[in-house]
Amino acid sequence: MKSDHDPEPRSSFLARYGTLAARLLFAPLLLGYAAMKVRALMGSVQADALQSFPMAQVALYLTILVEFAGGMMLVLGYRTRLAAAAVIVLFVGVTALMLPMVGAPGGMGMAYVDQIIKNLAFIGGLMLLAVHGAGPVSLDARAARLKTSR
Repeated sequence: MKSDHDPEPRSSFLARYGTLAARLLFAPLLLGYAAMKVRALMGSVQADALQSFPMAQVALYLTILVEFAGGMMLVLGYRTRLAAAAVIVLFVGVTALMLPMVGAPGGMGMAYVDQIIKNLAFIGGLMLLAVHGAGPVSLDARAARLKTSR
């Protein structure tokens, strides 16, 4: 019987397609967040508020870029470790900014706790991708196969 720690590659369906499924399930989250932020930018209230805070506007544009590019890279399995690392940095920063709001009055503090816990779960999933890569069904794996066949 094989153990969970066996470094030998497995040829089972789950071993072949599990990481692909994980990437495809995670990517819509990032792409959806990016799309929501772009739609919100179109709203005059948020756009006007951002005009008075240039660093907030730059941070928002960078966030949209990281979420969209990271989501697309996860879908394709292209430079997956880099994409996961970039999104981890984003989620760590956002989560750290939420920490002071945990004590917010009127029950809002619990909403922030929920968001923080959700972000920690996302960071954990992204860490798995950063450590293990995109899996065998990806552009990363295809590039590695082409490199070794030369």
